[in-house]
Amino acid sequence: MDYKKILENVWTDVQKLMPEHLERLAWTREQLRDYQTKALRDLLRDAKENTVFYKNVLSSVDIDNFNLEDLPTLPPNDKNMHMDRWDDFVAAPVTYDIAERHLEGVRTGETSNPFFNNEYLFIATGGSTGKRGLFLWDMEFLKQIICYTYRYLINDEKKNGYNGPMKLAAVEAPTLLHGSPYVFPSKPLPQIELLSLGSTDPIPEVCEKLNAFQPTYLNAYASSVAELASAQLRGELDIHPRWVCTNSGPQDEDIRERVMRAWGVKASNSWGCVEIGQMGVETEFSPGMIICEDGAILEIVDHNNQPVAKVEDAAKVLATNLTNHSLPMIRYEVDDIIEIGEGIAEYPAYKRVLRILGKATNWFLYGEVKVHPTSYSDILELEKEVDEFQVVQTKEGAHIKLVCNGEPNIQEMKDTILKNLDKYGLPNPIVTFEVVDSLPHHPETGKIKRFIPLKI
Repeated sequence: MDYKKILENVWTDVQKLMPEHLERLAWTREQLRDYQTKALRDLLRDAKENTVFYKNVLSSVDIDNFNLEDLPTLPPNDKNMHMDRWDDFVAAPVTYDIAERHLEGVRTGETSNPFFNNEYLFIATGGSTGKRGLFLWDMEFLKQIICYTYRYLINDEKKNGYNGPMKLAAVEAPTLLHGSPYVFPSKPLPQIELLSLGSTDPIPEVCEKLNAFQPTYLNAYASSVAELASAQLRGELDIHPRWVCTNSGPQDEDIRERVMRAWGVKASNSWGCVEIGQMGVETEFSPGMIICEDGAILEIVDHNNQPVAKVEDAAKVLATNLTNHSLPMIRYEVDDIIEIGEGIAEYPAYKRVLRILGKATNWFLYGEVKVHPTSYSDILELEKEVDEFQVVQTKEGAHIKLVCNGEPNIQEMKDTILKNLDKYGLPNPIVTFEVVDSLPHHPETGKIKRFIPLKI
């Protein structure tokens, strides 16, 4: 089946699911906890029955009487463990080797349908750590992510009594090997018109297409939104969105201020990851992001996986994904540090993310030429022989450091990156590679600084 037809079927199902999601937003805290408890037990049952890892971990657990308070009794896990024992964690009838072969076919163009057997997606990502990961989405998980992403916008527009045009423009990863092209350019309502653009497309081309489309809603990488707001202020872009939301990178105050000056609207933020899906979305009415607690249970812990009361003591989040039964993620380490606050009257059941302690990815500036870092990372993340990477900007291009588990095709990566840089108009770019044993991690967060802009 053509993958575009599969996506259309996904959107049809999302539209059927959306009324239930809107009803959930009016839940009480007690209703939410009841839902979480049932969903968690269902997840544990499927994980025990269908995975090697949890068959052993849950062998003596009384799942029928398992409660939310019992979750800390289960062992945490992380990306390294999942990559080392991929087949043991997956509950679907696929293996790591099958996933890699399918991804390679999509990457080379030999496979036209990114959906394996029309029902699974394999998503390769480096995440904030720079270490390559490979994860599996099933169709139900994809539908739920889309619902979590757009239900607050739909609910806010109902409260506003808005009945005008609904035109959504999304600026996301340009390849089908990443998660964002399946989530953000979506039609959660049948009347929504859609424009999908690539984050590595030159800004003048993006502006031209947006000017012709005139979106009422804009959802894009945080760094892309910042550039588009600047283009609006310079007069190169002339759109008037009612709603602007960022993803794939924390916002900073500069982005929010630019969006307000450019369009007179609040820049909403969202927070998620490939492994867990959408975890928080900011709404028109909420200071901070509403946590999608009906999709993920979040525990804020220290380095020893003990709960903390103050953000100053936090080291990571342990996230349990309640919706992807094909790849159970139970107490999975997410290395963002977040501060959680109480809910608000509009969404009484759900707590909020007040702050994410992280740093947005900035564009690389080469004089008048601006290059999005995904021009590098979109290539590096797909190479299975690359475990971790760091891109250091140089005057002529970049120096890329790789931690490898084999012999990657450096020449092919280099050629593809050079084509990307040429598309931006960078004259005579120079890209060099260095294979290293390890990359330095931040002593507190454990993160690798994946992109190091040139100091001007």
